[in-house]
Amino acid sequence: MLKILSSFLLFCSVVHVTAQTTETSTQDDIKRIKDFIADVADETLRPDIILSRHVLLEQTETDEEYDYLEASIEEIRINLQPKNLDEITYIPFQALSRRETRDIDPEGKPTAKMYFLHYRNRQMLAVYIAQDKIASFTLVSKGDKAHFVTY
Repeated sequence: MLKILSSFLLFCSVVHVTAQTTETSTQDDIKRIKDFIADVADETLRPDIILSRHVLLEQTETDEEYDYLEASIEEIRINLQPKNLDEITYIPFQALSRRETRDIDPEGKPTAKMYFLHYRNRQMLAVYIAQDKIASFTLVSKGDKAHFVTY
């Protein structure tokens, strides 16, 4: 009986530590995204600086691809102008309803690193985190599903 009880307590402590680690990781990711959003909203910061600070650029090989990312930053900036940044909610993939996620194909990427930004209950941006940076802020349609494009 003592052996079963000690095994159960060990299991509970592992589950607790795992839950704490996941919560800390989520909080770190959301802080990372909030910092990104704050920098994008700051009109004095150039898009190239924002990209170098916050975005994981592994596959961006051409000037055209980089120019597209800079233009995307400018577009997000324009969309942020009329918004109160404190009203943006950061929702992890797992917290969304099945109805909201059924059209998204994670393509093997960990959904624990996918977040959806909502402003007044409307989705405004989707973000995927990898290697402690933003690996994607571009969710595109591919057939009948959407997926994150990494850079």
